[in-house]
This record gives sequence, C-alpha cells and structure tokens, in this order.
Amino acid sequence: MNNTVVIENIKKWLKQTKSSQVWLAEQIQVSPTMLSQMLKGERKIQTKHLISICKVTGMTPNQLAKDENKQDSNEPAYVLMGELSSRESTREFKKLLLDIKSYVDLEAMTHE
Repeated sequence: MNNTVVIENIKKWLKQTKSSQVWLAEQIQVSPTMLSQMLKGERKIQTKHLISICKVTGMTPNQLAKDENKQDSNEPAYVLMGELSSRESTREFKKLLLDIKSYVDLEAMTHE
C-alpha cells in the first residue's frame, strides 16, 4: 500500500468534509501530534489506525489506497530480481516487506 496516496486521500477527505486533524485524531484515539506525524509521512500508519480511519471516513481500504491520478493496469509495476548490494537497498527492501505485511494484515482484518 502506498502511504503517500493514503495520506493524500486522508487529507483530501479532511478538506472535503471540513474536519480537523484534531477531530480525526480524537475519533481514531491517537494524539493530534501522532496523527500529524502520520500525515506528514514521518510515522507509518499502523494497520489498526488505518482501519479506524476507514470506519470514520466511511471509505474502504481500497478506496483509501486508490491513486486517482493513475490508470488501473494489470501489469506489475516492479519485478524483484538480483541481490541487494547496499545498506540503503536492504533498508528499502525491509520497508517494502513491512508494507506488504501491513497490507496482508489489513486484508485479513477486513475479511473477518
């Protein structure tokens, strides 16, 4: 799940509904500072918070993660092959794995 797209969709929803970040933070039971950090991309949005945001906004996880600027495509965006040759690539790969795990957890929770 692309955090940047999710963040932009949350901000867009806040603007459209004229809701404040403080109000949303109260609704999902986090501090306003924590929500601000999430919406700045300084902190990952945990699966439990994402589910709470979906409930508050009335959006599904798929709607929240949909990039309005991209066309749907059945072709893979990336192909993983080769080996990790630097600390940075290893770190980025670990982030990718964490994002995949978060997505799988989110899908599992929404189908329970």
